[in-house]
Amino acid sequence: MRICVLRAGLAYKEKCLTIFLKLGVVIMKKYQLFASGYTAGQPREGVALFELEGTEIRKVWGWKGMTNPSYILPVGNCLYGVEEQPGQASVIKLPLEPLGRKMQRFLVPGSGLCHLSCQGERLYAAGYAGGTLTGLKGENGEVCAFYQHQGHSANPVRQEKAHVHSSLPSPDGSELLVADLGLDRLFRYSIGKNGGLALNPAEPWVSIPPGQGPRHFAFHPRGQWLYLVNELEKTLYGFQYRGTEEKIQLFGEYDISQPKTEGSLAADVHFTPDGNWLYVSVRGTDRVFCFHCQENGQLEAAGDFSSGGQGPRSFHISPDGQFLAAANQVSGNIVVFPLNQATGALEEKTAEFSFQEVSCVKFWGTSV
Repeated sequence: MRICVLRAGLAYKEKCLTIFLKLGVVIMKKYQLFASGYTAGQPREGVALFELEGTEIRKVWGWKGMTNPSYILPVGNCLYGVEEQPGQASVIKLPLEPLGRKMQRFLVPGSGLCHLSCQGERLYAAGYAGGTLTGLKGENGEVCAFYQHQGHSANPVRQEKAHVHSSLPSPDGSELLVADLGLDRLFRYSIGKNGGLALNPAEPWVSIPPGQGPRHFAFHPRGQWLYLVNELEKTLYGFQYRGTEEKIQLFGEYDISQPKTEGSLAADVHFTPDGNWLYVSVRGTDRVFCFHCQENGQLEAAGDFSSGGQGPRSFHISPDGQFLAAANQVSGNIVVFPLNQATGALEEKTAEFSFQEVSCVKFWGTSV
C-alpha cells in the first residue's frame, strides 16, 4: 500500500511539473546529496545528508560512530559504506526510512576497503590495502565471495603488491569487472546465482600497460563501451565491451595529464545519464576534464575546469544530468556546478559547503 501511495504521489508531482512548465512557471528542484569523509582514524560523524535547493544548502542528518567511511553507495532505502582501516574490513548499513534508525556494521574478510558496488541483493567491496575483493549480502552481511589478488607491477612504491580499487557489474549483470591498481589489470569475474564469483574463462583479465594504475571506470549508458581511468599515468582508456563471451578491446587512449604537475593523480569518472558527456577528475591539478562521446564511442575533448578546491577525489552527477558535485578532499569542501547541456562545461558554482577530508559524494535523487 505504501509503495502505491508513493508512486501515485510521484505521478502527481510529474503531472504538476508538466503543467507548470507549459505555463512558463520556473520550478526550483530540491536535490539530496550524501557525503562521507575520513575521521582521522577515530569514530565520529563521518557521513551526512544534505539538501540543495538553488543556492541554498542545509544539513538534513548526520551519522556518528564510524571510522574513515571512505566510500558510500545509496541502494534503495539504505545507504551503504565502507570503513577504510588497515588490517580489517567493515561495511556499514544506514537505513534511510526513517532517518536515524540504528546503523549496522558487517565485519567481512579483507583490508583497507575503499569502494562498493551493487548487483541485485549483493554488494562487492574493494580492499585497496589488502588487494581483496569481498562479496556480501546487503541484507545481513553474509559473505558470498572472497578473493585476494597476488603479484605486483612496475611502480615500486604504488604497485609493490595488489591494490584492488573498484568494481562494477556489467550492464547485463552477468559479470563483475574489477580494477586492480597494483597489478595493472582489469579482472573479469562471472557472477554466480548466489553472488559467488569465478574468473571468466574466456578472458580472466585485461592487461593494462605497466605503471598505469587502473583506478575507476564507467560504462556508457548504452552498455557497449567502458572507460577506465588510470591513476598513476593520468590516462583514460576506452574499451569496446561485447558481453561475457567476447574479449574486451581497447579502441582509444586520452590524455588527462595537463597541466603537468608533480604528484598529480587521476581519480573519478562518470557519465551524464544521456551518455553525451563523460567527466574525469584529477587531483594535484585539481581539474575536471570533460569529453563529448561520439556515436562510435570515441571521445572528443571538450575542456577542463577547476574543481573548486584541492584534491577532487570524488564527484557525482545528479540523476537529471543538470549538476555535478565535486568532493575536494584536501580543501575539505564540496562544490556544486551547473552543467551546460550544449557544451558540457561546468558553469559558475551554484553552491558550496564544507566537509572535513571529504572522500565521497553521491546524489540520492531529485524532487520537485
